[in-house]
Amino acid sequence: MGAVETSETDCVVVGGGPGGMMLAYLLARNGVRVTLLEGAGDFEREFRGDTLSPAVLDLLGALGLADAVLELPHAKATGLTWHARGRDYKLLDYGAASRDHPFMAILSQSRFLEFLATRAGRFAGFELRFSARVNRLLRSDDGRVCGVGYRAGGIEHEVRAPLVVGADGRFSVLRRLAEIPSRECGVGNDLLWLRVPRYKDSDPWLCGFDLFSDERGLGSALNHDTHWQIGYAIPVGSVEQARARGVEPIKAFIHNTLPWLDERAAELTDFDQLKLLSIRITMLERWWLPGLLLIGDAAHVISPVGGYGIGLAVADAVEASNVLHPILAGRHADPSQDADGARALDEACALIEARRRPVVEDRQRFQERLEARNARARAKGMKAAMAAVAKGKQPKGGGPRPIRVERLQGALPVLRRRVGTRATKAIRMPRPILVAAPESVRPVNQASAADVAA
Repeated sequence: MGAVETSETDCVVVGGGPGGMMLAYLLARNGVRVTLLEGAGDFEREFRGDTLSPAVLDLLGALGLADAVLELPHAKATGLTWHARGRDYKLLDYGAASRDHPFMAILSQSRFLEFLATRAGRFAGFELRFSARVNRLLRSDDGRVCGVGYRAGGIEHEVRAPLVVGADGRFSVLRRLAEIPSRECGVGNDLLWLRVPRYKDSDPWLCGFDLFSDERGLGSALNHDTHWQIGYAIPVGSVEQARARGVEPIKAFIHNTLPWLDERAAELTDFDQLKLLSIRITMLERWWLPGLLLIGDAAHVISPVGGYGIGLAVADAVEASNVLHPILAGRHADPSQDADGARALDEACALIEARRRPVVEDRQRFQERLEARNARARAKGMKAAMAAVAKGKQPKGGGPRPIRVERLQGALPVLRRRVGTRATKAIRMPRPILVAAPESVRPVNQASAADVAA
């Protein structure tokens, strides 16, 4: 290896998704020097999550950011409705989930991340480096993680810090480099995604977060204001079989469940126009090692069912900032040079995991149950449909539908609102702890995307 450019900071955050960006913002706002490394060259790419729950919106409100975020183009999902067998089952209503934000905001994650990066750029301790692909962990003589190495622009770099936080997603490089064991839990479906334009003046009103089913299976529709994001469930690991069948089954599903999209779905002519989302639920043996902490999907991969991913990652970030910033902001001796400081950091990371792991695993177990039930319902519907076709009859039954208790809950508005409130509170969003650090704030007119990317 040739010449290496080196730098140092209080904390290195790897991964510029919602969890990593929120943590970097909060640490910088609390006077911590933080370097955020993002492997991509910008935020313009396909994301698996574009939803901000009422809990996340309330957090943004507490930070004074919600109004500005909601000025970004977005749609509002007031609940969850499952359309099956000619009926609309309203399963969840966010009407009582929040006084100020009784809805889920569906907005481009790219725009949200750009917004947070620009706001973080107002603080002198914040630095964002794009195209920074981490390839190694730096360790001290006693084996403690003390930074990362990465390559950018053909040059090797090293950033040293008392703490490295891995927020680099479900395929976390830091998790792999740290050799932290993980276990995959059972899931029954993967998802194929496509986007079609939304015609605001003529498309029917939906709650914004809708499930649809017929005898072919289960799908979803998310209202993104300017377009619909359509999901089609397939058995886990069956993408090659789906490719062999082509796009006709998906177009038939859209025809049966969303017939007003027929003309737009006609533009789907090639399987490569679809995006595969491999659904996984992964639990780690532990979330931290000395000098290293994992949060968000890097620590706990979660299914998109229920839209919990971003909320849990952001809640991890808030908890981490609350616990870590008094140590990292210089209120203790430099942890990399002081045994007591290192011990304080390790205890802090253990505390973060102890507080957040039970919350996350509760949602993962909930998702496992839903995945297993949906897989059984889909298999039952497909079996009945194939039996009908074999007899020369039209398939009947209309596919899976909510179970009895969900149908009963959905029939009563007060219970729907209770379910929506419970789903919002399940994230257990911590209240952010903020300290005044006016000397670290740049004048607002100096903060720009160019500043952040520099």
